[in-house]
Amino acid sequence: MKLQSVLLVFLVPAFSTAFSPAVPASPHLSPTSLQAGFFDAIFGPKSADASHILLKGSNANQQCEKLKMDIYKTAMNKGASGGGVDPEALMSAFSQAASRRSTCPSKNKGGSLGTFARGEMVPEFDAVAFGDDVGVIHGPVDTQFGSHLILVTDRK
Repeated sequence: MKLQSVLLVFLVPAFSTAFSPAVPASPHLSPTSLQAGFFDAIFGPKSADASHILLKGSNANQQCEKLKMDIYKTAMNKGASGGGVDPEALMSAFSQAASRRSTCPSKNKGGSLGTFARGEMVPEFDAVAFGDDVGVIHGPVDTQFGSHLILVTDRK
């Protein structure tokens, strides 16, 4: 990262707060979050591949929990008999569930969102896509769009 970019990341928020006290500070631009963002931008993964299932409604979190268990049961029945969950069986079961249950247009692709860069998704989604384990169903994750089950399949 160029020195100019580093200066912009750290100094612009400080100057804007110092010289414009009427503008409230953003909770997303704390020194800690700036340092974490700076570290991740240099050393963290740049892109992720993920699929998701979006559910809406007053009981969406409960539906997500039940659906997650159903997906794991299906994957275990399809997978190898040695115990555990076969990653391909999990992806297949997740894709089928997304096609049947998701309210997102990505359901037509089995819930696949393809590859996306850090910052392209809402913060709650990004936190999972770039911070949690690959090959595990995460959620429910609540966003402005509803409750998600997220399966991160790769990071680069």
